[in-house]
Amino acid sequence: MMKQLNKILISVFLLIASGFTFAKGISVDTPYVREVPPGQMISASFMTLKNDTDKAIALVKASSDVAKTVELHEHVHDGGMMKMRQIPKIMIPANGVTVLKPGGYHIMLIGLQRKIKSGDKIKINLEFDNGDKQTITATVKKVMMGMKKGMKMNHMKGMQHSSMKMDKSHLNPMPNLMAVFKKMPEKLNLTAEQTEKLKAGIQQRSPRIKDLFATVSKYEKEILDAALADKPISDIDQLANNIAQERLNIINAKAGCAESVKKIMNPEQFARLIKIYKEKFAHKRHYTDDMQGKMAMLKHVNPMPNLMLVVKKKGDQLNLDENQAAKLKQWRDERNPVMEKQYKTIVKLENDLQDAALNNATPEKLAELADAIMQNRIKVIRGKLFCREKMKEILSPEQYKKIIELYKANFMTS
Repeated sequence: MMKQLNKILISVFLLIASGFTFAKGISVDTPYVREVPPGQMISASFMTLKNDTDKAIALVKASSDVAKTVELHEHVHDGGMMKMRQIPKIMIPANGVTVLKPGGYHIMLIGLQRKIKSGDKIKINLEFDNGDKQTITATVKKVMMGMKKGMKMNHMKGMQHSSMKMDKSHLNPMPNLMAVFKKMPEKLNLTAEQTEKLKAGIQQRSPRIKDLFATVSKYEKEILDAALADKPISDIDQLANNIAQERLNIINAKAGCAESVKKIMNPEQFARLIKIYKEKFAHKRHYTDDMQGKMAMLKHVNPMPNLMLVVKKKGDQLNLDENQAAKLKQWRDERNPVMEKQYKTIVKLENDLQDAALNNATPEKLAELADAIMQNRIKVIRGKLFCREKMKEILSPEQYKKIIELYKANFMTS
């Protein structure tokens, strides 16, 4: 009996000691993994790391059976642009907290081994430089990348402004409420103080918006070049996520602008602003079945090269045999309806987002629509990537090289 009692006491002591050590080490709060569409090979995990010790501790490694490769990453300003890069460690200060979040530190899950969907539980192993190891369970959920409480956006200091003229409609599906203030201020019955506050807000936000437009345009140029340079799927996926991140930042910034305007104006003035915008400035995106409409919308929703255009327009220069020509036509006939459905889905969701923003939708609803837009945009990129890989299967290396040459010479636009 005494021996049994001693064993129990020893066990209790070890449990207490173990609990005490954990309490004075690193604790992990609210870990989650971003849901991604089927076929996408990259996701990310976020969490809060709390250090209860008197010494700084670093997260130095992460692993998971859900991905072939797991890396620690951060977003940084590089050459006037926001970029993501791999880092060797993530520091958690003594008696402090480090938050892994969209747009900041995060854990990249590269080469997903299986489909992940909302509600799934993902095991992630964490290793720290003090020798501690933990296995956490992260829930998969839909995330609007970069969305924060209050619809605020990080101030992107030091980013250079692009001098090129960009299609803001292409980059921003949200209503531009300041157009009413700029062009029809007399309709709003503003006080001098309100006018000054709105002008100051425009001056503060405009550089950030221009930076974001420039960043999206830069990433879309990079993804086009990467696809034509036959870069691997993982590289294309990374760029697709970068594009989605920056497009979501634009939506966040526009939502934040609306919240700021709402605080400056009284309810009657803001209601008048919305009414005027709906009547004079709001426009719906349209996907028409004529060739001009299709090409315009294709440019709007797809930054990837349309290599099938070469087959259709310059096929006589490819020296295709009958079997190759038949396979390419079959593939085109199968894929076109699928891609057009995705294009139309994006257009509808962007129209829904504009309507929701103009009808006082909750931040959660805006986040849901924005996330759906970006997931469908990523699907379009993946679809075009599958097209590239299919063409490489059907064509000889020389023919595929010729397609790239013809595309660059005849169909690339600046």
